Amino acid sequence: MNVAIRLVTGGLIVGLGVGAGVALASPSMVAKAKGMGMPAKNCQYCHTDAAPKKETFKPETLNERGKWLYDDQQARKLKAPDLEKLKDFPGGKEQK
Repeated sequence: MNVAIRLVTGGLIVGLGVGAGVALASPSMVAKAKGMGMPAKNCQYCHTDAAPKKETFKPETLNERGKWLYDDQQARKLKAPDLEKLKDFPGGKEQK
């Protein structure tokens, strides 16, 4: 089984156990970001961990982009990050 299939499968399994929480992320978010033209390849587009888990999530494990989305989510009291905000992430095209 290739790595992408394992990551998606693992993410779906973890995602099924996720209720309302501080930060909800899923493999579908990577797909949505890609669909928006963002260069997302995997969870590390926003996380420092290759396969983040809800049970061990800490905002400190987000990269710069993830922290930026997390801060927006918290400020707007959203249940999940607003991926449309990725278009507003500071930096050039390579940073989007």
